[in-house]
Amino acid sequence: MKKKTIVLAFALLISIFSLSGCNQAAAQPTPDSQATVSAAVAATQAVPNTQATIDASVQATLQAQQDMQTAIDQAVQATLAAQPTPEYSNLSEEELAALIDEAVTQAIAASEQAATATTSTASDGTVTTEEVTYTYTYVYDTAYAVAYAEELIAAYYEYYGEYAETALTELQQIEDDLNAISDSMEEITVILEQGAEAATAAVEQLNAAAAQAQAQVAQAQEKTQGWQQEVQASLQAREESILNMAPTDIATDRAGAINQAHDFLESFKTAMGDGKFSPQELQNIGQLSANLRASFEGMGISGGEFGNISGMAENLTRQAARGDWGRAKTSMGEFERNLPERGGRPSRP
Repeated sequence: MKKKTIVLAFALLISIFSLSGCNQAAAQPTPDSQATVSAAVAATQAVPNTQATIDASVQATLQAQQDMQTAIDQAVQATLAAQPTPEYSNLSEEELAALIDEAVTQAIAASEQAATATTSTASDGTVTTEEVTYTYTYVYDTAYAVAYAEELIAAYYEYYGEYAETALTELQQIEDDLNAISDSMEEITVILEQGAEAATAAVEQLNAAAAQAQAQVAQAQEKTQGWQQEVQASLQAREESILNMAPTDIATDRAGAINQAHDFLESFKTAMGDGKFSPQELQNIGQLSANLRASFEGMGISGGEFGNISGMAENLTRQAARGDWGRAKTSMGEFERNLPERGGRPSRP
């Protein structure tokens, strides 16, 4: 554009001076030289300003990039808004495991779509601005889907990491696959952020990153199927172990049995203070539960004015073993309302 502008200006000047020479030869009146120069300058200024054209082009490019980023941000926000935000302390281990399973499945699906979009974009060896926007949206959706699944996994570690060893081994492998997928998406993102021209130059790198993501997706799918089975097996084994503990202290009178129930309740409340039981706390709860149940059942004092203290203690113990914190909070209140005061006096309504 700059070269063409200069050529046009010089062509106009040459034409003006050529005409001037012809007029002098024809003995016409001598033209006003200042007017000639002014006309040439005016003609030059009439050509669009080169720098202004460049600035306008740059501004248009920046605006296009901003528009693309706005579209991406909107897509990301929509993805985040669609994700549930549970209160983890109210979820049982089984419920949290189900959420993880669903989130990982969604992350895998998003990863497949992003990898497919990347491969399609790079298939002809040229990447356009529209293709960058199209692929970028899928990549960002995947990034947030993976991040959400990893958030749930972190919550599982926090609440059950101390005693869910078998299930955690499977889960750790799934998390490793998600991290690898995230790395591939990050690699694609870095390329796309540089624009269509840079993406075109890095077509082979885009294809390699997409292929790597696909490979990790296949591994994650296989591991996810086995993880849920491990969770169920772990829950069942823990429940049976805690509920089948042998009593070590059986009360010999009603007051002693009621005191054992109070000890159980106080220990349960203390353990629930942080919304979870450590393995040691769970063992202690299981032992206190076994003792009071043996005492109440041995003396036949469940039912009547005392309610089913033994049955409620068993239910609370089962909920603790399964990490069913939300229901345990409700059951603990019911247990306390039915529990007589220490020493054997019935509790006030």
